[in-house]
Formats: sequence, C-alpha cells, structure tokens
Amino acid sequence: MSLCDPRVRIPLSTPFLLLASDSIFWRLCPKPTFHTPSGASDVSVFDTMERSVLQEKILSGEIDADCLLPDLYDWVQCHYYNLFANLDTGEHRACPVCRRGNAAYALRQSFKKAMLAKIIKKSTISKETPSGIFSHLFFLTLTIDHKAMSRDEANRFITSKGKGISRFFARLEKALVGGYSKVIVKESTTSGYPAVHIILHVDTPLKIKWHEKSHSYRPDPSDPYTRSVLSKLRDLNDWNSRSPMWGVGFVDIYGFTQDRLQMKGYANPINYIAKYISKSLDLDGIPDIGKFSKVSELPEKYRTKVWTVLNNLIWNSQTWVISKSFREDLKKIEEKIEKLKSNWMWVQTVSVRNPLLYEWMNWSIEDLPPEIRDNLILTGYRRKSERVIP
Repeated sequence: MSLCDPRVRIPLSTPFLLLASDSIFWRLCPKPTFHTPSGASDVSVFDTMERSVLQEKILSGEIDADCLLPDLYDWVQCHYYNLFANLDTGEHRACPVCRRGNAAYALRQSFKKAMLAKIIKKSTISKETPSGIFSHLFFLTLTIDHKAMSRDEANRFITSKGKGISRFFARLEKALVGGYSKVIVKESTTSGYPAVHIILHVDTPLKIKWHEKSHSYRPDPSDPYTRSVLSKLRDLNDWNSRSPMWGVGFVDIYGFTQDRLQMKGYANPINYIAKYISKSLDLDGIPDIGKFSKVSELPEKYRTKVWTVLNNLIWNSQTWVISKSFREDLKKIEEKIEKLKSNWMWVQTVSVRNPLLYEWMNWSIEDLPPEIRDNLILTGYRRKSERVIP
C-alpha cells in the first residue's frame, strides 16, 4: 500500500513536512526485498471508495445485506498495521490499525467508554426535594416499527444522510427547558433493525419515580414539566403506540439517581450501550462460521453483535455521537495522555499480507503466517540475523 492509496489514513497530528520529505521517508522506509504476487488486492466492499455503491445496491435490492457475512469475516480477518519510527532513538514499531470489529478497535473504544463513565459519574445526576426525586440523567432507546420501513431503510434513516436522529433532537430541544448533553450509540437487533441508545443529561431535571415492574426509575408525569416532555416522547393514553416525537417507532426511557446508576446488570449506562462496541467481533468464537452465508443463519445469540458491526460498516455510521460539552471533557483527558507520548513519526500503513511489515520489524521468513509465506515471491530475502535497516 502506498502513500497515494486512498485507503491510507494519515493521522492529523503527523507533521506534513516530514511526510513530504522523500529523503526522510525513504530513509525510514526502505524498498522491500520481496513482494506479493501481481494482482493481489485487499480492497473490500466496505472500503470508503466502494461504500456508496454498496449502499445504493442494498437499497435497490440488488444486494441483500444479510448475505454479506463472508465479506464481513474477510474484513475483520484482514489486519492492517501502522508503521512508526522514533526520530530520537531510531526504533521501529508496527501497531494494529483500528478497524470496526477488530481487537485494536475494541481496545480504543474501551478507553473512551471508561473516560465517558468517569465524566458522567462526576456530573450532577439527581436531587431529592419535598415533592419527590428529580433526575438530570436519562437513558433512551429509539426503535423503528417494522411496518414503517424496511431494515435497510431504517439503518439509513438513523444516519446523517437519513436525518432521522437530527430531526428527533431538533424536536426534543424545543420540548426541553435549558440545554442538554448527549451520547449516542447505534446498535442492531437480532433482526438487523437499529436500536438507537441515548444517554441524555438535561439542565432542567425531570421528576422520576420507582417502577417496580421494570425494577428501574421512570419519568413521573405527576409533575407538570415532566408530563409536558414525556407526552411528546410517549403517547400517555396508549403506551404501545408510536412516539409522537420520534414518529417512526417507539421510545423507552429510564431515569437514574446519584446512588443508582445500574442499567440491566451493568454498573452504569455507558457500559450497557458499549457492550458490543468495546468487545472485539470475535468471529473465531462463532462455531463453524464458515458454514454460514447469512447473518440470519447464525445462532441468535451472535446476531446482534454481528449486525451491529455490519450495519455500522455499510452505512458508515459513527460509533459514538458525543455532544460538545462531553467532547470538551474528553479532550482534556486526551491532552494529558498526549503529553506522555515520545517523538514517533508515522511512516506507512500496510496490510498483514504486505512483506514490508516483516522487513520493517526485521522478522524472519519463519514469522510470516503460513498462508502468506506460501504465496509470497521471495527475491533476495535477508535472514533474521541480518539488519534490514542500516
């Protein structure tokens, strides 16, 4: 993969002058001594250049998203690495590229999840008054009525192009007194339809009461302001009908107190909504996955995880949608981490199938995976005992 390849993602922090310097780049990144057979390609239907075409074919019915399980498996199994050189010490490193569904992506999301959980815990969550408990923190789940639109239309609807979520928040903003902060995570159900999870922190609290049946706090419509907001989220005369504000489906809403942040067995709502994002899509853990050609053929317990990653890839959905106030708090934490980094320079992004990775790390031919080693055309290979970079 070359610097001109559109699939190469250059970190914004990389100094442009260093990348632009041929003398520096080629001194750090020598010409490989072996290469893959001609015609070999790592292009996937999920790559950026192909995604808009894929979306059109899915919406037209030419391609069934359910049949993309083999492509998803190939995507997760094709690992990429960022090659780095330390400008102070000359050390080389190869770090896995974060791609939806792989372990590096999962690790990165778990860090963000932990930071968000700390921010929420530090915020004002609830207060007790003579008239009852009022909460600033709520958890909403938006789902879509299958009669309203197809699975693929529903997944497009919740993207920035579909504008479904942005319209929902435009209506919510009019209903609320004061501002709000939000964290959104898009999950899929076992049917492939989306479920949009929202953590909402409102400036003006809503009254809540304990609901024994669901074993959770729910908004209490006995308070006039709470009733005004809740009546726009739910039809108070028919709780099973579509949400007036969401329009295309249903809204479920939970409240929290300072002492009770648990959510369906998880320590806090951030952990709950991140349960499929902060875990790697471990396809190897699915028994006999090679026998399945469709997501719907998988055992039901695996479908939510697989559909979540697959739909986010197809529709290029953001994993997290985080409002400005939460982003500013995250940025402060990330800046502290950034100060701990040393002087490393990004050099190139390569596939695990690219021999340059093994040259860069000075690994021997025996270190290559068998399927890669057997397909490489070797030309003047250097033994492990020999230095590749002078």
